Amino acid sequence: MTAAAGRPRDPAIDAAVVAATLGVLREHGYGGFALEAVAARAGTTKPTVRRRWPNRQSLVIDALASVLVTPPVPDNGCTRCDLTQSVGLLAEALLERLPPGVLAPLVADCAHDPALHRRLTDVLVRPSRHAATVAVRRAVDRGDLRAGVDPDLLVDLLASVVYQRALFGGPPTGRDSARPLVDLLLQGVAVDFGHLVRVSELPADARHRH
Repeated sequence: MTAAAGRPRDPAIDAAVVAATLGVLREHGYGGFALEAVAARAGTTKPTVRRRWPNRQSLVIDALASVLVTPPVPDNGCTRCDLTQSVGLLAEALLERLPPGVLAPLVADCAHDPALHRRLTDVLVRPSRHAATVAVRRAVDRGDLRAGVDPDLLVDLLASVVYQRALFGGPPTGRDSARPLVDLLLQGVAVDFGHLVRVSELPADARHRH
């Protein structure tokens, strides 16, 4: 959040404005978002909101960040399982926790300002990719993936379907739709794809022993 000059900020007002922002976004979408509506719902004034957030994009970014959590890193003892779960966790973060239809217009609205675009990426996108990035690097270290695999590029490919559906809409991305994507990529980067499939079919306790 943007620091305000003068007397200390009241965290209760900040919390009320963030909650009001989420409420307005859920009810009216990004196109119908107005600071006046947020101020009225939060029981404050538009100048008070403006003192805390100099533009509506920053306010919306902070509000969306308040409902996101950094997904836990999967540890199933199974590269195929970890990557499939990582895609599902990313989908949960971007498709289920965020109000629908907000991310795409917000990205477009921030595109003209490099600082805003960078903040949006740092606050909303990078944390949700963390689990997938760690899972891919672990798979490389484990020797399941080829040594020359670029973890960041592979995460980009894994996340591409989720990003497409978050920005343009489409069917939910769950385990059933994540598995074919993961398998398609693993067939190109795995040292032994058949081995990874066999490990994934073992009971959970046997995978870690294996």
